[in-house]
Amino acid sequence: MTHHPLARSSCSARALGALPFALAPLVATPLACAPDLVAPPCLDRVDDEQGDAAGDANAGSLLQIEPAAPPDAAPPVLRLRVRLPGASAEAIDLDRVFVFHGKIGAVHLRQIEQDDLSKALSERVVPSIAWLDEPSPGDLWITVAPLAPLKPGEAYAVAGGSPVFSHPLQIASDGAPPVLPRLWPPIDAGATLALGVWCGDAPLPEMADAATLAPGGPAGALRRGAVDGIGARCLRFEAEPAPAPDGADGARLVGPPAAFAGEPAAVSLDPRPFALESEPLRAPAVACEPDEVPLGPGCARVADDRIQVRSADAPLLWAIAGEGLDEVLVVPPGEPFVLAPLPPLAPVALSVATIDNAGRVERQPFSAMTRAPMPHVIINEVLANPIGAEPAQEWVELYNDGDVSADLTGYVLVDVGGETELPSISLEPGAYALVVSEGYEPNDELDPPPSPEALLARVPRLGNHGLSNTGEPLKLKDGGGVVVSRSPALPEPKAGMSLARVGPRAPDGSAGAFVTGWPTPGRENIINQEIP
Repeated sequence: MTHHPLARSSCSARALGALPFALAPLVATPLACAPDLVAPPCLDRVDDEQGDAAGDANAGSLLQIEPAAPPDAAPPVLRLRVRLPGASAEAIDLDRVFVFHGKIGAVHLRQIEQDDLSKALSERVVPSIAWLDEPSPGDLWITVAPLAPLKPGEAYAVAGGSPVFSHPLQIASDGAPPVLPRLWPPIDAGATLALGVWCGDAPLPEMADAATLAPGGPAGALRRGAVDGIGARCLRFEAEPAPAPDGADGARLVGPPAAFAGEPAAVSLDPRPFALESEPLRAPAVACEPDEVPLGPGCARVADDRIQVRSADAPLLWAIAGEGLDEVLVVPPGEPFVLAPLPPLAPVALSVATIDNAGRVERQPFSAMTRAPMPHVIINEVLANPIGAEPAQEWVELYNDGDVSADLTGYVLVDVGGETELPSISLEPGAYALVVSEGYEPNDELDPPPSPEALLARVPRLGNHGLSNTGEPLKLKDGGGVVVSRSPALPEPKAGMSLARVGPRAPDGSAGAFVTGWPTPGRENIINQEIP
């Protein structure tokens, strides 16, 4: 098999140029249409109101889809292989090979052939990488790998201008394998071509299959786990670390499009490209506070059923297992995260691994004794800009995420205007309380009413002059003056929208801990709602 040192990465109508290093072999797979490479489904003619331009150009040209699938039910993550019989390597221009969203016709093919794409056609280009293979003398194939999953149920086309060819395809609307997002290296900060981690929502079978980044990337293996023994819902590509080849700084490579192909556990792998985008970012251990203990390069506060962790000052992928946990977390520099649930008042032993942006793995054990069950009262949701009267209809929702009741005697809510002391009420585990002013009307018919089970903690006034619509930070202090929860200052939400914590254990200080959404007073927050 001969491999031609030709490849290009398409992010717009104009190509970005050839990669200057040799290409790796592409493992042959069965044709999606027929084993003898001549079945009619591979020879789709391009017809639209402009006429048919692909018939002669496509003579003998074949489309193969990897993983194997028919052109009218292709998976969202794929590689497109086009056979060009009779073509010479010198005559093939990878700068004029594209994947387009939607169908293309004769006028479009002429634009591609003349290397003069219109603005409208340019906007339909799907970012991709193309390279040339010659599995046997005189048998030339172009392989094209889109760099993002294609949309289910949508039409696409792969086309070239020298030689001219075009093949349509349709992405399956249902039944396609789920796509595992690639978590690591982080977006725009990769410093290795030797490691990548994809994770989904469900455990995966054990595997250890040979894999190669293409075109011309390192050879390695695809295995289960973010590291050995941690991350059953993850797969990782792992190769032997090696110096980057000359010219690799501008290279973009793709991993295998799928794993467990043809099996019930089949998954597609997010095709976000591997690239050297950053210098290696080391993560030295942070200095721990008196009430913290070291955990990997971070610091931890051990509570009852949870451990609150403060990460190091560099992006890290954390992989942690033990005591029923099997967590893989992408953590920005210095951000907190929570490990839960853990058994209260018990010894715990965890296996902890961190991976930096250059793929370096550090593993350390961690052991501690958890504390007795305790309340965990948090600021869960804030409505500062109601549709109804202000400040009367404003509220702050508290939630007890602990396993024992919380006596709110002495608790205060702090805003930029001062402190508001809360009434002496008991908040049971799993219960909600709305802190509202004396003028609050539960059923004003403008904003959502609170749940009947929610407690109303009425105070003379909420904030100094109500809560600021432009966003202000709030703090909740317990009876000893300790800050137990915070909510951030965010830009002004639309009238009637609230600021909601994405989950009870989303840690204070995390950039994604709160989002804007529809109010759910006294109820579980509903995240990812469609907001007009």
